[in-house]
Amino acid sequence: MMISNRKQQQGVALVVSLIILVSLTMLGLTSIQRTTTDLAMAGNQRETGLMFQAAEVGLSSAETFIGNSTTNADFNNAGLGLITVPDNNPAYNGPDYFRPNWNTSSQQTATALDAWEQPRYMIEYLGDRSQNPLAGVNIGSYGTIQSGDIVSIYRSTARGVGLTVNSFRYVQSYFGKDKP
Repeated sequence: MMISNRKQQQGVALVVSLIILVSLTMLGLTSIQRTTTDLAMAGNQRETGLMFQAAEVGLSSAETFIGNSTTNADFNNAGLGLITVPDNNPAYNGPDYFRPNWNTSSQQTATALDAWEQPRYMIEYLGDRSQNPLAGVNIGSYGTIQSGDIVSIYRSTARGVGLTVNSFRYVQSYFGKDKP
C-alpha cells in the first residue's frame, strides 16, 4: 500500500513550490516597480525645489540691482532686460515671459548657483505710483493705506532652471522704493 501512495503524491510538492515561487516573483517585481516610482518622485521633488530656489535667487538679485540703482534711467535698456513702461498706458501687459530667449545675455544674470543654468531676471520700471495706473500696487501689507510719498514701482520676473534643462520656474515680485 505504501508504494501506491507514493506514486499519487509525487507531483504535488512541485506544483506547490512553483506557486510559491511565482508569488514571490510577483512580490519582488511589485517592490522594484514601487521603488522606481519613489525614486522618480524624489527626483521630481528635488528638481522642483532647485528651480524655485534658482528663481528666488534671481528675484533677490533683481531687488539688489533696483536698490543699488541711482536713477530710473538705468531701466531703459530692453536688451539687458531693463524695461521702462510708458506712462499712462493701461494697455501695456508686459513682455511675454515665456518667449524671450532667456539663454542669451540679453537679460540680467543673477549670482552664481549650482544649477544647470544660472538664474536670470528682467525688471520693468512701472513708474511712480501716483502717475501710472500700472504702478498702483499695494507695496505694504494687504489692507493698509498707502502713504502719500512718491514711490517708484518695479516688477521683477525671474526664471530658474532645473537640472534636466526641460523644466523652468518663473516667479514675479513688485518692489517699491522712494524715488531717487
